[in-house]
Amino acid sequence: MRVVSESRRAQAAVDFLISYGIVILALAITVGLLYEIGINNSYTESPYCTPSPSFSCGYYSLAGDNGMLQVQLGQDTGTGITVDGVACAADENAIGDVPAEGNLHVTQNSLYYPPNAFAVNTLYSGTSDVYSVYCYDSGGVATGRLGSAFSGFVWLNYTIPGYGSQTEVVATINTKYT
Repeated sequence: MRVVSESRRAQAAVDFLISYGIVILALAITVGLLYEIGINNSYTESPYCTPSPSFSCGYYSLAGDNGMLQVQLGQDTGTGITVDGVACAADENAIGDVPAEGNLHVTQNSLYYPPNAFAVNTLYSGTSDVYSVYCYDSGGVATGRLGSAFSGFVWLNYTIPGYGSQTEVVATINTKYT
C-alpha cells in the first residue's frame, strides 16, 4: 500500500513540474517574440511634440524610409513672422543654438526639403502651417524601421519685422517612424 501512495506522489510531482515548465517556456517564447518585433525597444514613452513658448506643435509624422518629417507649427508672437528655413535634427550643436547635423544654418536650401516643399512664407500670429523637412542624425538623413524611435528638435529661422532674423528650437519631438 505504501508503494502505491509514493508512486502517486511522484506522479503528481512530475505533473506539477511539467505543467509549470510548459507555462514558463510559453512565457519565455512570448517575451522573446515581443523583444524581436520591437515592443521592448528604446521607445518607451508616448510620442510628443513639445513647443517652445509662443509656438505650437500640431500634427507630426516621420517617414522611416526617407526621414521626412511633416510637422504642423504655429506661432502666437503677436505679429507675423517670415519663415526663412526649417530644420530637424537629433542633436543640437555644442552651444545649442543650431542643429549639430543636416541643415546647420537652417536655410531655405532645397537640399534639405523634398522637391517644391518649402517656400519662404509669412506665418501670422494665431495661425499654423505644415512644413516638410528631412530629419538628420549623426549618420545623415535619419531613417529607421517602422515603429523604431526618433527623438530630436525642430528649428525655425525666421524674421520678425523690425527685429531681424533669428534661429531657435521651436519644438522638441519624440516619435516613432511610420
